[in-house]
Amino acid sequence: MNHFFKGLAVTALAAGILVPKLTLAQDEYFRELESPRQVAPVVQINPQEEDKYNLAVGPMRFNLAAGTGLEWNDNITLSDKNRKSDFIWRPSLSLEAVWPLSELNTLRFSLGASYAKYFKHSEFDSRGVGQVAITVRDRFSYQEDPFDIPQISGVANFRRFENLAGIQADWDLNPVVHLAAGYNHYNLWAHDDVFRFEDRSIDTVYARPSVKVSPAVTVGVDGSVNWIKYRRDVLSDGRSYLIGPFLDVALTENTRAYVEAGYQRYDTEGTSLFSDDTDSNSYYVKSELDNRLSDVFSQRLSFSKTTEAGFSSNFYELWHVEYAADWKLTPSLVFDPMAFYEHYKSSNHGEKADRYGTVLGLRYVLTPSLTVGADYRFILKDSNLEDADYYQNLVLLSVFYNF
Repeated sequence: MNHFFKGLAVTALAAGILVPKLTLAQDEYFRELESPRQVAPVVQINPQEEDKYNLAVGPMRFNLAAGTGLEWNDNITLSDKNRKSDFIWRPSLSLEAVWPLSELNTLRFSLGASYAKYFKHSEFDSRGVGQVAITVRDRFSYQEDPFDIPQISGVANFRRFENLAGIQADWDLNPVVHLAAGYNHYNLWAHDDVFRFEDRSIDTVYARPSVKVSPAVTVGVDGSVNWIKYRRDVLSDGRSYLIGPFLDVALTENTRAYVEAGYQRYDTEGTSLFSDDTDSNSYYVKSELDNRLSDVFSQRLSFSKTTEAGFSSNFYELWHVEYAADWKLTPSLVFDPMAFYEHYKSSNHGEKADRYGTVLGLRYVLTPSLTVGADYRFILKDSNLEDADYYQNLVLLSVFYNF
């Protein structure tokens, strides 16, 4: 998947000025771990990039940005009953650094911090820092927003630390044959005792050979094995296997399509306290269509069906479809609409649910250093379990300054 609104924490692998963007995603552990193409490449600075770095210490270049946002949320706990509304102040600060070690190697580092202050419900105030990422294949983050996990209802904060570290090797065996292979280690640590049973690690080994059959068409095979280990004997440990072919094709100069489909298996190892010892033998699909209609308008349509590590269940099957656009209304004003639908079913207690959502975002660049934004997000969840339904309206006004 693409980007997510995670408590306004700063995403660390993105380059350029960091501004808040209310976009959506899941906590798709396997999708992130098994897809080498999502790993940020190490590249040297180009002349266009130099302009954004406003501080320098020796060979290192830095970019410093700060922002603030005022959010209104009519259902901060994602609850069907006893809804709570509040205004939330969200200041943030980010620092990005780049160090060209040689002509072929560049080290990048990004640090971001944000804070959430609830005007009425101070018990939900932030208690940590934002995200930290190192582009040498280690990414650390602290997150609070429970929206990313479809199975959660009735919770305002799911405070957790996450770390993803790994190593990947790429070989161009000849001008048309490429092989990517690697290993990743993922950890999730819950901050609050009530969620400590979710603490887990996932070890992944993957390989991704591909062949460029023409300048516009690449075909290959994606395969991975995941070992899931929980720190407490509440949820069952497991293994996930995934293998399938993929096709990456440039349909036109401005349109590109990616399709991947195959077999995914999830085996549980023992019975959990939730009486969940079910296994999964199913298919997976990941597809995306990107189109640049003009110099001022681009759009993306994606669909996926995968089996994901669960919350209060060993796993859940997730179907997700999303449309997003980027429309430059004027040289200074950008409109970012997005809509999604997803359906999931859990492995243990038989929950089935649908979620619908939309995001409307406006970004206005007042000066090269100052950007203001306005975002609206609506989410509706319809579950077959009692008290698991909810709807939420969220409004965010933000200001960011790039020093």
